[in-house]
Amino acid sequence: MHHLLPAFLRRHALITLLNIAGLAVGIAAVLLMLAYVVAELRVDRGFTAADRLYRIATTLTVPGQGAMLAAGSAPQMAAPLMAEFPEVEAATRIHQDQVVLKVGDRPFEVPLLWADANLLQVLDYPLARGDAATALSRPDGLVVSPELARRLFGDADAMGRVVQTRDGTPLTVTGVLAPMAETHLDFTAIAADAARGPKSWARQTVEDWSQPTINTYVRLRPGVSVDAVRARLPDFLDRHNTLSPRLVKLALRLDPVGDIHLHVSALGDHKPGGDMAMLRILAGVALMILGVAVANYTNLATAQAINRAREVGVRKLVGARRRQLVALFMGEAMLLSSVATLLALALVELALPFFQDLLGRPLPPDVLRQAPLPLLVALTPVVVGGLGGFYPALVLSGYRPGEVLKGRAQPPGAGRMRAVLVVTQFAVSIALMIVTLTVHRQVEHARAADLGYRAGELYTLGRLPLGDARAATLKAEVARIPGVRSVSLTSLVPANQSRATLSIRPPEGAAGAGGDQRVPLAWFMVDEDFITTYGATLMAGSGTPTGWKPEAARPDGATEYALATVEATRRMGYAHPQDAVGRSFRFLDSDPPTRIVGVLADMRFRSARERPEALLFTVGGEASFLSARLTPGDQGGAVAAIDAVVRRLYPEVEHWRRGFAQDQIAALYAGEERQAKVFALFSALAIVLANLGLFGLTALTAARRTKEIGIRRVAGARAWDIAWLMTWQFARPVLVANLLAWPLAWWGLHRWLAQFAVRVDQGPGTFLAAGALALAIAAATVAVHVLRLTLAPPAGALRYE
Repeated sequence: MHHLLPAFLRRHALITLLNIAGLAVGIAAVLLMLAYVVAELRVDRGFTAADRLYRIATTLTVPGQGAMLAAGSAPQMAAPLMAEFPEVEAATRIHQDQVVLKVGDRPFEVPLLWADANLLQVLDYPLARGDAATALSRPDGLVVSPELARRLFGDADAMGRVVQTRDGTPLTVTGVLAPMAETHLDFTAIAADAARGPKSWARQTVEDWSQPTINTYVRLRPGVSVDAVRARLPDFLDRHNTLSPRLVKLALRLDPVGDIHLHVSALGDHKPGGDMAMLRILAGVALMILGVAVANYTNLATAQAINRAREVGVRKLVGARRRQLVALFMGEAMLLSSVATLLALALVELALPFFQDLLGRPLPPDVLRQAPLPLLVALTPVVVGGLGGFYPALVLSGYRPGEVLKGRAQPPGAGRMRAVLVVTQFAVSIALMIVTLTVHRQVEHARAADLGYRAGELYTLGRLPLGDARAATLKAEVARIPGVRSVSLTSLVPANQSRATLSIRPPEGAAGAGGDQRVPLAWFMVDEDFITTYGATLMAGSGTPTGWKPEAARPDGATEYALATVEATRRMGYAHPQDAVGRSFRFLDSDPPTRIVGVLADMRFRSARERPEALLFTVGGEASFLSARLTPGDQGGAVAAIDAVVRRLYPEVEHWRRGFAQDQIAALYAGEERQAKVFALFSALAIVLANLGLFGLTALTAARRTKEIGIRRVAGARAWDIAWLMTWQFARPVLVANLLAWPLAWWGLHRWLAQFAVRVDQGPGTFLAAGALALAIAAATVAVHVLRLTLAPPAGALRYE
């Protein structure tokens, strides 16, 4: 490869290596990010008739609470939909579940889809074994992924093998999936819904469509207008949805299946989706990194121009025309870019595992061979070489032979262009550093924000059917476990997606009381030990009366008890929390009164993106989660004992959500953490590339000013004076870059931070720190050459030619 380079490039090996390294890193960064972008854009795009596939989902709106997007729909909707919409070619349903499959005595917990018999004809996931048309038509049919087949049966043939669910229901393997492209659904097995017996859709009769428990997918006929179908959905819903609460407004949506991953964020989606806005940002950052690398090449090539002046003069004297010289130097740039592209491909292969870990998701093994990446790789030497080499080619080819031979050649305008490019490079680097630091600060700030309760040592477990007599036994047994301080049964835990809303008439004494006005609130159920277990702050009132027991929650005509947060009492119309204590309200006019016995500080159970909810907790009633406050220290024994009690009392429960509240809250910010890490990576690349270019520029400048430095030393200049002179020359562009980077970074971060209800201030500290760090790194880079020259004997410099 070395012998393929022109003689001039071989003679100046350091600058050539810097050029190749900078371009290779920039190209590798872009290829990695493009691979990620292509992988994200291809999710759910591989189905037959993918452009005609839609998920019918639900939007629920409660006055004052805004709209909630749910991924699901009512199980009973599919049949009337097919009957009344001739535009629908096929419809199918799935229910996402987590189940335990047993092979003999060995249990395996797997994500599974309960599905209609025609699922594989609508969402046609490919099969390696079995017939897609019949695999799920058997009432015990089961389709497994290749990975799950190996877990269950080892190297044995999976077809025809029988597994059992936890309750003993047999399932027979009727198909094995082929390796699949990425999809928005999270599963390793698909089972016929008929195997669920009493829980199957065929045996369900409830017509309340406000319970979107399953996913319904449709394939429209070719040529059908999607807008026409959407326009008919409201009337269809009104005619069939007769049992939903009138206070809850429902609407049906048609979500294109190919858009779900990147464009739809809905309750009930078990698998985290992508972020189109973040995808655009990261792609833009990768292109900026490539821009920094191209600017490096342009800078170094124009800085070298004076060294090639004599070569250009001689070529012109022997008849070379300017366009021939432009073609020569552009060819050199494309040759270097070709070498850099080959090196970049090797870097991508080495960095891909690390990059996947950074993103938190795997990329397809053949992602670099998926269109349009091979074409882009082939075009990279031409595009990058052309962008980086065009201006230097114009500069080099513009020398006049007479001036060259008289020794007065100077590259016209090249110095100003280099200054602009250096400023741009460092502006990108500084802006990325500011973004990295701010995103990290925001994540830490959101985690440390006051939650209104103590998340430490709080272990939560659910969802459980806690509506029967076993709930009291569960609570009592868990409370006796060593290491458990207190236990509470609730319908809400930290980081839970569940949302429940209601509207009440303002209690007596509140603004608006006595009229038809209703107050929308988020409504959940807790028990008498909620305040103690969660460490909630009681702002007013005494809480549940001493000696109250759950069985006394609703005797005929008796008063129920409720706890409200400060925001809830404000919504009710009370100026001070104390004013709400002792007031009563009714959910419905026929219900017994419910008395507010305590006002709690506002509590945050969800992400810091959302403002604190107006929460109303009724004391007593059905819950689905158990929360236990544990003693500090080694908590493994207490956790194991709690899980054992749950398994013994609820053997029919396939899967429950469990973990420490702090970990569940931290998971809310996993996306931002990944963003911070990716920005940190690209920020580091940008600063390294900018300083690679600065290193090369300093080397060339120092070489040209060797004799000047020797004369200054002989004339009495101190080494410190010369070091300051050269360092200041290269520090000025970095200082100017701050003036460009700061307002751009502030504007972008202001827009990003606006999505958080709790956010950090954009104080000057972060901006000054990033600017100072960039300046320090640049100064250290320049110092390598400056020290070498200033510490060398002056006599050697005066002999320099």
